[in-house]
Parts: sequence; structure tokens; C-alpha cells
Amino acid sequence: MKARLLLLTILLLSGCATAPPEIPMSAIDANAVARHQQQLDAITQWQLTGQIALFNLQTDERDAVYLEWQQAPTVLNLRFYHPLKGTLARLEETTSGAVYYDEDGQAYYGATAESLIQRLFALKLPLNLLRTVVLGKQPPQARAQRFQLFDEADLPAAVLTEYEVNDQQQLWRVQLAQYERQNNQLLLPTETQLENSQWRVKLRIRKWQL
Repeated sequence: MKARLLLLTILLLSGCATAPPEIPMSAIDANAVARHQQQLDAITQWQLTGQIALFNLQTDERDAVYLEWQQAPTVLNLRFYHPLKGTLARLEETTSGAVYYDEDGQAYYGATAESLIQRLFALKLPLNLLRTVVLGKQPPQARAQRFQLFDEADLPAAVLTEYEVNDQQQLWRVQLAQYERQNNQLLLPTETQLENSQWRVKLRIRKWQL
């Protein structure tokens, strides 16, 4: 079997840039939060390009890869690549299952993309959680939320910048930063970080397509 998926690149992401002061939930207008979350809930499909990095906090190992991510309600497509070497691997998921293609085109099948990654690489990548996190959406079980307030011409919008959430019996701390307006309207983060006691996952987004 080929080397681990995230050992195929030379790029390593830097930390999230310094963000404006965060505001706790108690100091935020709930309507400003709801307005932004309702906008995010209306997104049914999206695409991004960027880089994803994985840090093993116990062994101090770190790996990174360029990424193209296409997401629809029932379809997931991930392409891992290097700008000079081209496609390194692909991961696809539909309602019928998931398949991972390595750099030689060898296919490996599984029930879900998340379970397939865990089986092939012994890595519990919180892919299902990341689908929600990357947009700036607030999972129902999130706690200890903090926000950044954007003063709009008509109504203010409050975007998530930090929270904690349990996923598959793991506690993740989520940080979101560098929100940018997409299509001259919707605010989406361009830097995302998830961290638990063992792993840190960073995603830097260069381009959103909605």
C-alpha cells in the first residue's frame, strides 16, 4: 500500500492569523447569530480549493497536502494534489459507499469516506464534522461559542470564531478565522482549525465557489 495520504506533499501550513477580539455568546445579539446561520443553512452545494494539514500532537509529526473539495447533498469529491506533480489521490463518497484512489489508480472501497480513511491510514479524521465546520456552521451540540461581529449597512451579522463540540466520543476545539465575503454577500471563513488531545487539523482556503 502507498504511503499515508497526508505524507505526499511538501507544503506545511502556518497557524491562523490573528483575528479581531472575539465576543462571547452572552454579549451577542442572538438575531445576529441566527441571520448568519440561516444563510449558511441555505447552501446546498459548494466547492473549495486550498491546503489541509495534519499535526500529530503526541509524536510531533506533521503532514500537508493541496486540496480540491466538491460537496453536494449526497456526493463528496476530494482531490489531493501537488501543483507540479498533479493528482496524488482522490476520495469519493455517494449514498452507495466510498472509494479511495491512490496515485497509481488502485481503488479501495468502504461504507463511508470517514471509515475508509480510518481503515487505510489508522486515522480518525473528523470528515463529517469538517463538512459542517468549514462553512462556519454551528453544530447543535456546540458549546463555549465565541463570535466576531460584522457591522452591516442594514443588520449586523455575528460569525462563529470558536467553540467546542463532541464528535464520536472525541472533544474537538474549533477555531475559525479570516472571514471573507463571497459573491459580494455571504461571509465564509478561509482559515479553519480543529484540535483534540491527539490531533490538530488545519484548513486554509484559497477559493470558495458557491
